[in-house]
Amino acid sequence: MSNLSVRAKVFLWLSLILIVSDALFVWINYRAEQARFQGHLEQRATHLRNLFEVEMGNTALSMQQTATFVASMPEVQLAFHQGRLAAEHEGGGAGGPRAKLARERLLKLINTPWQELREHYDTRQLHFQFGSNATSFLRVHATDRFGDDLDGVRHTIFHALRDQRPTKGFECGRIICGIRGVTPVFLNGQHAGDSRFIGVLEAGTSFRTLLELLEKPSQAKFAVLLSMSHLSDTYFPDRLERLKQENPALNGNIVEATLHPEVRELLANAQIARLVEQKGTLWLKLGERHLAFTAFPLRDYLAQQDPQRPPIGTVMAWMDVEKDIQQLQRDLSFNVTYAVIAFLLIETMLFFALRRATFSLEKMIAKQTATLRDMAAHDELTGLYNRHYLDEFLQKEYASATRHDRTIAIAILDLDHFKLINDTHGHLVGDRVLVDAAALIMNRLRTSDLAFRFGGEEFLLVFPETDSEEARRLCEELRLQLCGSGLGGLEAGKITASFGVAQMAVSGESLDTLLGRADSALYAAKDKGRNRVETAVQ
Repeated sequence: MSNLSVRAKVFLWLSLILIVSDALFVWINYRAEQARFQGHLEQRATHLRNLFEVEMGNTALSMQQTATFVASMPEVQLAFHQGRLAAEHEGGGAGGPRAKLARERLLKLINTPWQELREHYDTRQLHFQFGSNATSFLRVHATDRFGDDLDGVRHTIFHALRDQRPTKGFECGRIICGIRGVTPVFLNGQHAGDSRFIGVLEAGTSFRTLLELLEKPSQAKFAVLLSMSHLSDTYFPDRLERLKQENPALNGNIVEATLHPEVRELLANAQIARLVEQKGTLWLKLGERHLAFTAFPLRDYLAQQDPQRPPIGTVMAWMDVEKDIQQLQRDLSFNVTYAVIAFLLIETMLFFALRRATFSLEKMIAKQTATLRDMAAHDELTGLYNRHYLDEFLQKEYASATRHDRTIAIAILDLDHFKLINDTHGHLVGDRVLVDAAALIMNRLRTSDLAFRFGGEEFLLVFPETDSEEARRLCEELRLQLCGSGLGGLEAGKITASFGVAQMAVSGESLDTLLGRADSALYAAKDKGRNRVETAVQ
């Protein structure tokens, strides 16, 4: 860059501005496209959430209708009524022998419709309950579990018992979670007062059927995740332990339902795990696939009644967005091509305009630049090279010595007790001492050597292709000269100097390390009484 004309510099700066402007144009357009794409994904995410919630409501209604169908059978009503009476007569809860016989009779009656419901409507649960504590009389899907109270756990059941009205929604029970519909059961199918009310019948299904219905039209994949804390509050302990063994938790969630085994691998991704925790929408590349993900809260029946209650899990959906990403990339390529063509056209016009307008100005600026550069490289007081140029020179010289396997030695020179000179004789005398010391140094150095004002009363000497012994000899001669001269008008011997010499290590070392070793050698010279030359250990 130092040899470039003014015109070239102006051209390069304007070109840089153009490049930045073009890059900014491309970046702004690309970010705008990304924002539009993100907005599109969020709209699709809202659509998927609405679709899921509507389908879940439809499934719950279907289960409610299933329960109503079974509850309308007179023989089922009678058997359930007899079972309730027997259980209450035998102390409540599971009851005794009479309740057991009634339970077996009800199970026998319900067996055929139960099989049909499972086969044709994917009904997974059928459950009879009665009483103010929502006592479980018969779980057709788990016949060995009965007699437990569901008050405080199964709110769809409790509300249906309390209000004698149908309820529906998603809810977790003691054994299984499901989309449920609950309907009251009356003897002879009539609502003739509380004396005729027997209890409620619940029908439920899993999310699997719902997901099968959702995925084809939505072109998305789904997974339903349940919070382990919620399952711990509702499930039987032995049932929960078995579930954790069969379906290990991921980040505090159990995969309740999905049609895709890959979901466990996806949930292991840190970004997706964070999305599940925080909810929202994102897109990312996994392997060779570009996928968009959305996560929204899963609310059970009770949370639907009270929106302030926290969700019990998360629904995650994901879809392939490869075509959308390809379109984004095409748009980016178009913008880049447009920007490059515009840049080349403007650059061509700019080049010829500057060539005509800046020929004479270029010469003047080049001359002034050279003068300023020379001034910037030298210390104003001593005329030696300054610290700014030292950094630039040392980097180049050190790199050249390393590349060509040449040695290099440096020395840091410090005028002893210089502060005392300033304090005793004043700063003007101190400045003259520095000027005279610099002149003496320049006269004594070899043509290939360089001297720099390192800072204050310190000077740095560079000896190219010189080992430490030779550098030490040169410094010793210079020390004697300084000691024997009347610098700054002071008597001879008033000014002495300490030297720290270091040679670049054969095995190579950093420039900072070399400077540090020279500085340490200087401090060693001062510690040993000053006015001496010390060499750093190789």
